[in-house]
Amino acid sequence: MNNKILEKAKAFYFIIVAVMMYYFLNEYIDIGLHVTYRHAFALILFGSAVLLFLYKPDIARGFTAFKDACIYSIPLLVTTVVSLFIWFMETVDTGVIFRGLSSSFIYANMLSFALGAGALLYVFGKKGIWYNLIAILIANILMIVTVIAQNGLENYISEFITLVVTFAGVTGDIIIQAEIHELAFCLGAYLIYMLYKPKKDIVYFILLALSLFCFLSAFKRIAMIAIAVALFFGYLLKFIARYNKKTASRLVMFFTLAVIILLIGYIFIIKMDVFKLLEEAGINTSGRVAIYDAVDKFYEFSPDFLGNGIGFLTYQLNTFMNVGVASVHNDFLQHFIDLGFWGYIIWLISMTLVRILYFGRNGNVDNAIISFILILYLIIVSSTDNTMNYPLLTGVLAMLMMGNSYEDDVRHTEQKLFGHISKANAEKESDSLL
Repeated sequence: MNNKILEKAKAFYFIIVAVMMYYFLNEYIDIGLHVTYRHAFALILFGSAVLLFLYKPDIARGFTAFKDACIYSIPLLVTTVVSLFIWFMETVDTGVIFRGLSSSFIYANMLSFALGAGALLYVFGKKGIWYNLIAILIANILMIVTVIAQNGLENYISEFITLVVTFAGVTGDIIIQAEIHELAFCLGAYLIYMLYKPKKDIVYFILLALSLFCFLSAFKRIAMIAIAVALFFGYLLKFIARYNKKTASRLVMFFTLAVIILLIGYIFIIKMDVFKLLEEAGINTSGRVAIYDAVDKFYEFSPDFLGNGIGFLTYQLNTFMNVGVASVHNDFLQHFIDLGFWGYIIWLISMTLVRILYFGRNGNVDNAIISFILILYLIIVSSTDNTMNYPLLTGVLAMLMMGNSYEDDVRHTEQKLFGHISKANAEKESDSLL
């Protein structure tokens, strides 16, 4: 009885901390540096799991969670090492180096959020995936309830229906207050995971319905397109894997390499002013032509282009340029300008191929497919937005890639480290979500 109470108290504590991480999107702590609340709460999740590990260590679980988080965060290492090389070659001031590193390690440190995801998995196993989703939904629903309290339920529902029916063609003044973009992208990733791996569980259907409601309240059309494309490839690869896992695995690798080539070509297309041609043809590019023209002087599409170092373009846009935006709303162009031709390619490989090979290791084709479609989702939403700067989304993607086969990975790690599997880790996981 006491153990059950302690387990529930532990779950309550971790969910509340996660809710805070997802709720406080803009607040920060001023300690000379501006540390966001969400960053602090991600570290609290990690620190709390470390304390539990010290009290009652499970080396295989801890090692698996920590290693997974580090591998997932290799793109952060790439941007840091490439930037240090650029700064060394160009002998820049220490202020430039500090500014670039702080943008990666203070504001949007993906390692912190991957460690936060790893903490939930260490403590709760695969149930951590669902506790994390519950935290997102609680935070998002609290925000929506606040909007409803200020404007009335009937008015909110009316504008919500209009938003959905017109496919965001008409967005009311009330519903726009519920457009929590970062949480919408997080829920988009969960919708992909849940629809790819449906369950016959009442809790699953409740979480799916709430996720759809919150996601539609923000109604990000690019996320909807990304979900549709990701699920198309997910279902196709899953179908092929039923008959031939080796073929499915090879196709994942082929599609991943194709994506890398397309993303290199995407920069070439931008440099060749294709967006300007689209604008002249009457296609609305939402002002991106003006932005791309403004930053054109900062890069060349050439193997000789070294780059400027991480954080360079953001600083230029916010300090010296009067283009009305704080980012180019295109994570790939931003990374190309910051990291250079070769640095950009290495970064692409670390973000795509490295993650898929690692999480799909030991012949885990299902995990390779899940990693691929989640990366595909991230790529699509980042092609027209600065979504990779959303640390909560990086944490959600880490949670889903790490968590899908976490228990199996723990058993494999324990067998490798100690030659046997402990009773606690050998127990078959319940199909129940909670």
